[in-house]
Amino acid sequence: MKVKLVTDSTSCIPKEFLDSNDVAVFEMSILDENESQNELSEIDSFDFIENFEKMDFVPTTSLTSPNDALEAFKNAVEEKYELILYPFITQKTSNQINSARVAAKRMKDEIEFNFYPTQLAGPSQAPFTIYALKMFEEKRNRHEIIDFFDKVKEYIYTIGVSRDFSTLFRTGKVKKNIRMTVLTKLLNLKPLFDVPLDEGVVGFGGGIGFGGSLKKIEKRIKEITSKNVQYDIIITHSNDLEKVGKLEKIVKEIREVNSVTIWTLPPVIVCTVGKGAVMVTMYSSYESFKT
Repeated sequence: MKVKLVTDSTSCIPKEFLDSNDVAVFEMSILDENESQNELSEIDSFDFIENFEKMDFVPTTSLTSPNDALEAFKNAVEEKYELILYPFITQKTSNQINSARVAAKRMKDEIEFNFYPTQLAGPSQAPFTIYALKMFEEKRNRHEIIDFFDKVKEYIYTIGVSRDFSTLFRTGKVKKNIRMTVLTKLLNLKPLFDVPLDEGVVGFGGGIGFGGSLKKIEKRIKEITSKNVQYDIIITHSNDLEKVGKLEKIVKEIREVNSVTIWTLPPVIVCTVGKGAVMVTMYSSYESFKT
């Protein structure tokens, strides 16, 4: 069976990777007063990050519409695919799956659908695409792929740090007041966040400076991940390669790492974490879990 893989742009997978592997993507859009642009195909992530803090407005975002999802499904049919496999973002974070379901109802007689609940968000979604592509190469069927997803999802974990609280204040995700503003500046606090299974993106306080944040990240990784698993890691960042190197070093010191991939964060996630953020996604190496 010929399977069309679909992911969300929030997975942080670069468009070049998606295009080269024939993976369809539901793109989030960035809205301002004048126009709406798709975050992967119409926006340069590097430039967006560099200009983000200079914007005199807070960009808003929009999900892929049912019509856009329908177009993607129609293209799959034209390309002779027989099944759509879509590992979707947890509804704790986004209702993107609803657009896919609406479109699927209109196409149910033309192609099969398998919408898989990853229970995860952001770059924690990316391993599902990576795993599926490896299993396609091995001619694994959909049931084997889904069984594998079920087995490894508990070993996928993302944790990160933002440069400061300014973006969270701008977006209203953290309530700004004089005490909070003074405290974060005085202590040089960095917001910390992770992506636990089926909880979406969750903040867990702040670290004092980047060094203090790394110590908290190291402790959290030791608590959440397994020392008996070999990991691949994806480090995603908003134009701060120095932090990428330091975070990579910390992870390699405490866990066995097989491979490292480095990607730039897409605009929609930058709107949440801001410039200078960096995060690592740890996921079990495919070779260590496949049977």
